[in-house]
Amino acid sequence: MATLREYFDTDLNKCFSLHKNWQVIDQSGTQHQSILARISKDFDANAKYWSFFLSEGIEDILGYANVIFSLQETNKCVLTSEGDTTRIESGFPSYSERASSETLLFTKRINFYVDHCLNQADRKHITELGAAHGFYVLVRDKEYAMIRSELEKPLAFISHDSRDKDALARELALEMSKLMCPVWYDEYSLRVGDSLRASIEKGLKETQKCIVILSPNFLSNEGWGKAEFDSVFTREILKKSNVILPIWHNVNVNDVYEYSPRLADKVSLSSSLGIEELARKLVNVIKQRSV
Repeated sequence: MATLREYFDTDLNKCFSLHKNWQVIDQSGTQHQSILARISKDFDANAKYWSFFLSEGIEDILGYANVIFSLQETNKCVLTSEGDTTRIESGFPSYSERASSETLLFTKRINFYVDHCLNQADRKHITELGAAHGFYVLVRDKEYAMIRSELEKPLAFISHDSRDKDALARELALEMSKLMCPVWYDEYSLRVGDSLRASIEKGLKETQKCIVILSPNFLSNEGWGKAEFDSVFTREILKKSNVILPIWHNVNVNDVYEYSPRLADKVSLSSSLGIEELARKLVNVIKQRSV
C-alpha cells in the first residue's frame, strides 16, 4: 500500500515544484517541528498552489494549520519572506515565446497532507480554518491514502514480451486504466531499484487475473515470458479457477497448441478487435469477477 508521503511526493509531478523544510514559529515566537512545504508551478494553467506535509510526529495539527494559514509567505505563495528567489522560464532556447514563473497566479488552493488518522470533524475544522484565511483546502490523511491505495490496486497483470510493448501492451494498459481498471504493467508498476523478480511475482500473486498477450515473440521467449506463464499456470491449477485471459496477437491455434495445449482450448480475444474494444471486453470480465 502506498503511504501518504509517497502520494505527497508524486502528486502533481507534471508541475515544476519548489520544496523547502519550513521551521514553524507561532505568534509567541516558539519554534515547532518543521514541515515540508512545496509550491507547484503549472505553466500551462498559469497557476501555482501549495502542498504541505505534516509528519506523524506532529501532534497539534490544528495549531500548525492555523499558523501556516496565517503566514504572509502562505498568502503570497512564496517559500521565503523575500519572495521567489528564482525566476523560471518554460520554453525552447531557440524560440522567443516562453512562459515565466513571474506571471503565475496563486489559486488559493492548498493541499494539506497530514500523516495521521484524523476524524471527519478535524478535517472539516482544518478546511474551515483555511476558508477563514481565504484558502481552498483539501485535507489528505492516512485514511485518504488507504482508500486511494485500495482503489489503485491492480486488478490484472499484463504478461507480454517486451517486443510487443509498442504494438499492443502499452496502449492496452493505458486504455484499461482509462476504464478505471488499474493493471500491473511494468512501465507503470516498476520503479528504479525494484527487484524485477520480486515485483513480478508480487504482481502475479496479488492481481485477480493475468492477461497473457500470446504473440510470436511471446511464444518464442524462453526467459521472463516463459517464467511468468509458468507462475500463472501454476496458480490456476492450485486455485482451480480461471486466472488467464489470453489475447491472440498474430498467432493461430496451431501456434498456441504447440506452446500449451491447455491454452489453445481457452476462450480468447483477438488483438484484431482493436485496443478500445479489447480493453472494454477485458474490463467487463475482470470487474464482473471483482464484485
